Amino acid sequence: MPLLYALLMLVPLVLFHEFGHFVVARWMGVRVLSFSIGFGPVVLEWQRKGTQYAIRALPLGGFVRMLGDDPSAPTDAEVSTEPDAFTSKPVWRRALIVAAGPIFNFILPLAVLFGSALVFRQQVVPSVVGAVVPGGPAALAGLRTGDKIQAVDGEPVATFDELVDAVSARPGKLTKFSITRAEKPLDVLVTPIRQRQMIPELGMVRYVGRIQVLAQPEASVVSVAPGSAAWQAGVHSGDRVRAVEVAGKRTPVARFYELDDVLRQALARHAPVALEVSRLRWQGEVSGDTLEKAVEHPHDDATVRLEVATAGAVDMAGLGLLAPGAIVGSVEKATPAVTEARLEPGDELLTLDGKPLTSLMQLYDELRRPFDDVRGKPENRGRAPDAIIAEAKQVLKPHALHLRRRIAKPLPGQADFVELDTHLTLGVQLSPEHRPQAQVGIGPATDYAMAPLIANPRPIRSALTWTGEKFEEGAELVFRTLAGLFKGDVPVREVGGPLFIAQIANKSAELGPETFLVTMAGLSINLGIVNLLPIPLVDGGHLLFLLIEAIRRGPVQLRTRQIAAYVGMTFLGLLFLIVMKNDIERLIR
Repeated sequence: MPLLYALLMLVPLVLFHEFGHFVVARWMGVRVLSFSIGFGPVVLEWQRKGTQYAIRALPLGGFVRMLGDDPSAPTDAEVSTEPDAFTSKPVWRRALIVAAGPIFNFILPLAVLFGSALVFRQQVVPSVVGAVVPGGPAALAGLRTGDKIQAVDGEPVATFDELVDAVSARPGKLTKFSITRAEKPLDVLVTPIRQRQMIPELGMVRYVGRIQVLAQPEASVVSVAPGSAAWQAGVHSGDRVRAVEVAGKRTPVARFYELDDVLRQALARHAPVALEVSRLRWQGEVSGDTLEKAVEHPHDDATVRLEVATAGAVDMAGLGLLAPGAIVGSVEKATPAVTEARLEPGDELLTLDGKPLTSLMQLYDELRRPFDDVRGKPENRGRAPDAIIAEAKQVLKPHALHLRRRIAKPLPGQADFVELDTHLTLGVQLSPEHRPQAQVGIGPATDYAMAPLIANPRPIRSALTWTGEKFEEGAELVFRTLAGLFKGDVPVREVGGPLFIAQIANKSAELGPETFLVTMAGLSINLGIVNLLPIPLVDGGHLLFLLIEAIRRGPVQLRTRQIAAYVGMTFLGLLFLIVMKNDIERLIR
């Protein structure tokens, strides 16, 4: 299957590129002798209107051969006078033919991205708050789960993507959010925080606005206040409430806001309440291969029924049930969370360096900041990963961590919880891709349900916006990568070849057809830009010679063209050896 996915990704790109040369050559009146996909021996061929169409054994490229189009060959007087020869056409026509391949590589991703958006984005996530990160800008401003955001500073938003785009453009700016809550309109003022997004190796560091809300509804996981009715009933911080029994009637709940609604109604009726809860599944340390399961499924399927006293309570907080804060759901073996902080599943992290902790996201941000500062330095682009890690370790300091831990079996007269002080330092290591990588080793106690979907209210506008954003991101990534390679900011080992493309194609196919098509679009942009580089034997080199010919009003001398062809062939040969070496090393790693 990996080979099949690689072919499905590469062949359309090559076909469309060569089709660009072919169709424009025909349009310009040039005779096309051969249209081939692949190199090497011919597997299948046929003739039509004087053109040989061929599929060859090695599907790693293709070519269109036109009458008189070899820039390194002597100019044959007889050929050059043929009216349908490439060399008989004006420079501007030849330039259009040569440029058509890369141009078609830019047209293809636009069509693929737009088409995939129309097909796969008919159902979209609405601009409804699914979960609010405790202590974040949205939580401090009073936004709640279930709020429908209608506009941002008067700009209408209907989907969560539109909400993200509107907020991203307003870092640090006091912003008015027009919302609907319980069918009533309301305005809320929020100041999005400035959050850093970065690919430091490419110098892609930018700041965007974030209000720290999620589209995915948060699971019905709770934090429990010590000594409260819920605590005395046996509910633990990190437990997931699966159902609420009110006066004998059982109501399943999956999301935190559902739990809140059911309990508010029950307490208003002064009805007796019992909770069915699931405990944290992962006790002790988990190895790397089970960490993903621990993060995706932190709770047992089995439940425990616990009766909670409700006297005097009017809401969840009155029962001692709070939104989950920085609760440890799992810890990974041989990481700072275990080797240094000695954390355990169920620990509730209260403060970091004396400041209240409201979420694990806040913890990660605080720990990572110095590491990201080091990675983001311009002078560190292109440095060996080991050197960056060594510099990061010099600035990473232990953070004081204060936590609460429940005691499963306290001694008589002993409290059933203890508060502990420890410390935690961000770990850094090499990732499998040989890049500096942060390491903490804490998995969350909560997970998130799939966000509900609605019919896309503006499918054409949404598709156009998404297509433009993805195309711009892909082009910037390619340009910065190429610039980084030439400047030495990006190591040559990052360059990949056919095996690397096959790996990417296989991984993207596993994530679904939309991801596969987006990856194909990015690769097509890459192919178009690389082909425009002024390297002999590729389209950019050919265009350079045509530009010189237009300036000096005559073709470049044959010897110069032949030397350039040898240089280009040597360069491409060395490049092929490098990418194959990198591909083999990736397979070994």
